[in-house]
Amino acid sequence: MNINALQTLLFVPANRPERFDKALNSGADAVIIDLEDAVPPAEKDAARATLAGWLISRPPASVLVRINGTDSPWFNQDMALCRSDAVAAVVVPKAEDPDALNELANVTDKPLLPFIESALALARLDAIACANGVARLLFGQLDMALDLAMDYPPPADEPQDQTPFLPIRSQLVVCSRVYGLAAPLDAVYTAFNDDAGLTAYVREGMKLGFGGILLVHPRQVAPAHLAMAPSPAQRAWAERVLAAEQRVRGAVVAVGEHMVDSPVMARARRILGQGERPA
Repeated sequence: MNINALQTLLFVPANRPERFDKALNSGADAVIIDLEDAVPPAEKDAARATLAGWLISRPPASVLVRINGTDSPWFNQDMALCRSDAVAAVVVPKAEDPDALNELANVTDKPLLPFIESALALARLDAIACANGVARLLFGQLDMALDLAMDYPPPADEPQDQTPFLPIRSQLVVCSRVYGLAAPLDAVYTAFNDDAGLTAYVREGMKLGFGGILLVHPRQVAPAHLAMAPSPAQRAWAERVLAAEQRVRGAVVAVGEHMVDSPVMARARRILGQGERPA
């Protein structure tokens, strides 16, 4: 599994083993089996034991696991579970301690995907990004809103305004670029029956520089993939730009009513290089 190339990551609760195979067949790029928020405290140990038994029959590097927090009573046992060959990477919630990430990477020898979901995590973002084993940053919007006492999420009948999160989301993108990490993964969109809202959210994240999104329901997979694929208009524009580039051999050129230079040509090549997803 190429962690850097993942665009859609689907959560499934660790205490619902009947959903594991359905999630794996959903079309998502990867499945995150969740031992943390999705599992009540009284069911943590049983869920871990069930997951451990299921992992035995799985091929190497086939799933991701979200463990409980590094300061939780379940952390050590979760960490030991993640040494399984079937675990491709470890998703770390409420990541705030770079030293704990270093320890986790050393013990599991697996890539880490830390959730940035608190003010302290933002303050330590550089150190977290540089910790051993960190492959990509994940944005935990709901916990971040709670930590910062933000007025979010809104009631169900009100639009989900993402404007207050723009500075934080951009910070994750810039930090990832500075430290050579793959583009971060955007927070979940909780309204799993709202395809239009999900599409708009995914496209906004891509404009900011996110490389993918976390999903909470299998039915979000297809709309998310469609939203991330280049649109026909984008492909047509990119083809016009590259045709003009060939004519002038890379010099500045007018395409329609816009001047196009090397960064724009590179953007066009990136669009066409993304390819089409299968239907």
